Amino acid sequence: MRLDAPDDRGKRAGPVHRLDARYKLLFTLAFVIAVVATPIGQWRVLGSLGLLLALLVGISGAPVRSLVLRWAGFALVVGFLAVMVAPGLPARASHGLVTVILSIVVKNSLAFLMMLVLATVTSWLDLLQAMRQLGVPRVLVATLQFMERYLHVLGEELARMSQARRARSFQGGSILSWRLLTGMLGMLLLRSFERAERVHSAMLARGWDGTIRTLD
Repeated sequence: MRLDAPDDRGKRAGPVHRLDARYKLLFTLAFVIAVVATPIGQWRVLGSLGLLLALLVGISGAPVRSLVLRWAGFALVVGFLAVMVAPGLPARASHGLVTVILSIVVKNSLAFLMMLVLATVTSWLDLLQAMRQLGVPRVLVATLQFMERYLHVLGEELARMSQARRARSFQGGSILSWRLLTGMLGMLLLRSFERAERVHSAMLARGWDGTIRTLD
């Protein structure tokens, strides 16, 4: 199994990195709530929130290129959904279709970029610890921790399946057909369920009580 480098995002020298993860998490939630609560067409408010976000990006030293690349893919999906949803919203009559679409894209983009900045300046373990201290149910925290851990395991499983397919197939190229892709995803889903059952049985046999304990 491939071993990843330790996550040290929360231990870097930047001023934002050194802040308590609880404060960063609460500020992020407050920012997202403010963005969601902003009415459609309130460009001054959205512009002020955007300037605040830009200031945070500059102070934190977050990689702008990486943020822009991730936002570009997100904006394509949100833009498509906004075009599909906007014609049915009541605000279209008073603000116009274009204003509604742009407001949906801008608001979702601000919230998404704020979450990316939080993930850049805070390690995953620090975020989980902050959730525990803020009273988030321990079952939810444990689920998030296992989800992050086994994403890497499932990624390696998918890589092995793809390698086995290439070894048994005479078709050239790296682009999978829809039939092969859906078959691989279905097999990966079944293997994930089987692995989850084995892991859960092993955890119960070792006295699992729903609490993840660390040395920190």
